[in-house]
Amino acid sequence: MTGFYVTVYSNIVALMLSLGLTALAVRLKMKDEIEKRIFVFLLALTAFSGFIYIIAANIHAGYLLSGKWWMIITETIIEISVTVFSLIWFVYVDYRMFHSPDHLKRNLKVINIPMILVVLLNVVNLFTGIMFSYDDNMVYSETPLYFVCDMARLLYFLGSFVFLEWQKRKDKRLKFFSIKSFIIPLMIYVLMIYFVPYATAPLGLAIGLALTYVQNINYMCYQDAETGFYNRLYLENLKKDVEKGVYDANGALVFELGDGDRTLMAELITPQLPMESDTIRLGKDRIVTLAAVKDRSALKMLGDDVEMSFEEKGLSVSVNSITRKKKESPVEFLDRILESDR
Repeated sequence: MTGFYVTVYSNIVALMLSLGLTALAVRLKMKDEIEKRIFVFLLALTAFSGFIYIIAANIHAGYLLSGKWWMIITETIIEISVTVFSLIWFVYVDYRMFHSPDHLKRNLKVINIPMILVVLLNVVNLFTGIMFSYDDNMVYSETPLYFVCDMARLLYFLGSFVFLEWQKRKDKRLKFFSIKSFIIPLMIYVLMIYFVPYATAPLGLAIGLALTYVQNINYMCYQDAETGFYNRLYLENLKKDVEKGVYDANGALVFELGDGDRTLMAELITPQLPMESDTIRLGKDRIVTLAAVKDRSALKMLGDDVEMSFEEKGLSVSVNSITRKKKESPVEFLDRILESDR
């Protein structure tokens, strides 16, 4: 099979896969709409890249308007779309961890600069050929500057999962994020772009996003859709970790919710939770936070703060603080909390 057909068919697959995933992602019921929008944008960008690659292949083969300027223009659009993809991918990783637009604004202003420079260099390349060019015979050539810019894009992928692992060490609540969901797109993208001698980069991105989508579905299985806290399925896995001695908890806050919007209640509770804690919704009106906090007075203060925030919004909640007894094992402590829910 010639390079033309490999390029066209692989990008048709990338286009169809990314459009199909876009349709599924749009229908996905996620608590955080911003995260969903970012992921949908990544999928749409992948579909767009595949479409442009198909056009570029047809121009190069002489089936559409031919000429080196048409190829340079389409190649520039492709390079810009892949650059924007790598930037938005980093934004997606950051937002998925922190769920904070303010955090993005504070931390990505400086980080954005290299990718913005790459985009500008692509535009300048149209008139100067400082990164890549086509001659009159449609022969493609690259300069060392292109290699530097390509490495910058790869560093954004690499940086995304290094950033994730670094944050996971600081915040135990991120332990459920799998490194696989972030490293797989990089691995497939690199394999496609460097080891396949044809333009198949969008297929690498599409496959990576498909696997990330599966990871998202798997992660969402452990979340309560209404509050964003963990659910009973997560608790069953957590109990196995407790029995193995992998997980330990010394204290707990038990929230008994009154009438009102459960989503709003979760938003009031979340900012006041201990940094290293797991919060699980056990039932319609009951939420439990497990934390490595031995001081009952500190737990009670946290509970009082939550009750006060509820009162300010005209909502009701009662918070009970529980600490593990001296001779009580982590398993017995967890069983005691679960028994009180029956």
